[in-house]
Amino acid sequence: MRVLSLANGVVGVLQAAVLAIHAIGQAYAKVANIKPKSGVKQVDRLLSNTGIDVFHSLRSWVQFVIGVRKEIVVALDWTDFEKDDHTTLCAYLVTRHGRATPLAWKTVKKSALKGTQKDHEYELIEWLHGAIDETVEVVLLADRGFGDRKLYDFLEFIGWNFVIRFRGCIVVENAVGEARPADAWVPASRRATMLRDVRVTDDRAKVPAIVLVHAPKMKEAWCLATTLSDRKAGDIVKLYGKRFTIEETFRDSKDNHFGMGLSATHIRNAGRRDRLLLLAAIAHALLTLLGAASEEAGLDRYLKVNTVKRRAHSLYRQGLYWYDCLPTLREDWLRPLMIAFDRIVREHAVFREIFGII
Repeated sequence: MRVLSLANGVVGVLQAAVLAIHAIGQAYAKVANIKPKSGVKQVDRLLSNTGIDVFHSLRSWVQFVIGVRKEIVVALDWTDFEKDDHTTLCAYLVTRHGRATPLAWKTVKKSALKGTQKDHEYELIEWLHGAIDETVEVVLLADRGFGDRKLYDFLEFIGWNFVIRFRGCIVVENAVGEARPADAWVPASRRATMLRDVRVTDDRAKVPAIVLVHAPKMKEAWCLATTLSDRKAGDIVKLYGKRFTIEETFRDSKDNHFGMGLSATHIRNAGRRDRLLLLAAIAHALLTLLGAASEEAGLDRYLKVNTVKRRAHSLYRQGLYWYDCLPTLREDWLRPLMIAFDRIVREHAVFREIFGII
């Protein structure tokens, strides 16, 4: 019954296209042909059901998202929900289609975060390390709020590579013993440069390499600590730039105009928010896969207003459009779309488990 409730909730999110509990419940009721108030009550009970262990579900979810990849890049960031005094730590998989895919998350009270933030970060990283197959190589991307030598050591200990931005005031000592603030090492040429075998902070903690750059369009210089000392400095800068795809996914779920409006939904309990985020992640993945199916079926060219060959709309946006069109979609478009979508979904065990019951 928990799997069925979860599946029903995802159907409600897909139909409503917003992350408001009443809207999800009413949208599900419309599909299930039940009273709207019954649909709302079902969704409310689902989000309050402590028997649904988000982290238990996420173990299968992580395997689905990673798939057959042997190398992955994970972006780590916090996102706030100020009105409810919540903040959510998110670890998202960086993809090639411009949107990072949710892997794992944990919501806590923001007012109680002081003194415990690092504990939550280490806990989520350690859990994710246990959920990812040991044969998969991981690179973690994080902004300067995570720049901490203890985190560097921990990531190296568990075998993860990283590219983490740190503050320009941090003292950096090069391989020959010359020390100065990181900002002072930034080249005037505005081209990225790498210093290998450096030490950082007054404790002189070892870091394999740092990359420094202040490109013309950057407001501030980037000072990046990394284990990827065998790569070019420019490649490290490009890799770190992919961290911002997590912001695009945040917008898809939180923004009232461009997304599902989660920032306007009031949720007092952190556990309820994490369960709602699970519904959102599954719905987001399904819509992204539907978008991929539409490209495979050649329907993406009907959304472009010009003849450019590059992708004009994100896979998520394409999926959202075609899902809305499904009830009245012409047969010669619907058939190839559904054939492609069915093939893609059947490749993923997590959806067989969630949707196999309905």
